[in-house]
Amino acid sequence: MGIVRGYAIGEEMRSRHPEINVVDVVSIGEGLRRVESGELYCYIDNLMTIAEQIQKNFTGSIKISGRLDVGYNQVNLAVATRKDEPILQEIFSKLVLSIAPEEKQTIYNRWVAIKEVVGFDYDLLWSLLGAFSLISALYGIHYYQLSKYNRLLLKLSETDKLTGLYNRCKLDELLHGKHDLFLRYDTPCGVAILDIDHFKQINDTFGHQTGDTVLIELSELMARNMRATDIVGRWGGEEFLIIAPNSDTQETAKLAENLLHQIRNNNFTKINNLAASCGVSSFAQGKDIQNTVRLADEALYAAKNAGRDQVVKATG
Repeated sequence: MGIVRGYAIGEEMRSRHPEINVVDVVSIGEGLRRVESGELYCYIDNLMTIAEQIQKNFTGSIKISGRLDVGYNQVNLAVATRKDEPILQEIFSKLVLSIAPEEKQTIYNRWVAIKEVVGFDYDLLWSLLGAFSLISALYGIHYYQLSKYNRLLLKLSETDKLTGLYNRCKLDELLHGKHDLFLRYDTPCGVAILDIDHFKQINDTFGHQTGDTVLIELSELMARNMRATDIVGRWGGEEFLIIAPNSDTQETAKLAENLLHQIRNNNFTKINNLAASCGVSSFAQGKDIQNTVRLADEALYAAKNAGRDQVVKATG
């Protein structure tokens, strides 16, 4: 803080606030110039003399931003006269005493035509807003990418990489959910296992790449011909599991018959014709999930043994 060398306020500032670096300047002009250049944080002087200098030399570049606390000694302004002119002193004294307070204020306001302004650092504000916006944008991008990769990881954990259908892990989860509904509300649910007939022969004759293409095309065909509430997934190899909510064994068998019909009439890449067999079961009291799936699997093998390309309903 700049103060003209020899000012009493400088000594008082040093005494009261030793932590402040009080810098002596030669004149008010020097002090204000050093504030304007940024060398000094502020300059302390009488309001009237500062106001005059600002109006003359620093308009628009320097503003009065504050006053010292009342606790500092007040420095009253005065008119000095020569000692050898006592009559002049009496005249000035009478003149000053005759000025009404309102008139004094008017004169004061006309002399000090400057407002005290508490400055606000808009550069700092914009810097903070810019930093906040940048951080918010980076966080938004990070959150979006994290959400995207979490969705991708969830999809990878639930779906079969080749066919895009649910994998066995997800099918087990869905089976448990449907079985809980059956136990609590007696909601029927059918289970069917579909297996491609002579799939090994397709791989041996046309190659595994053609076999993969057949699995993909079959998966798409099944997805197109399922009801909105039905669920299909790859159970393993060339086997597919179908979950048919709100359907008993008979209704699930009809769904399976329709799928086999669609498969027979579809033209598959390279192999043209394809057939499949299916075993059907449904939840029942006294049978857990493992027994229900086992019965559907046994019915599938019964369809294979009976000549393939057909649906067999479990008898258990």
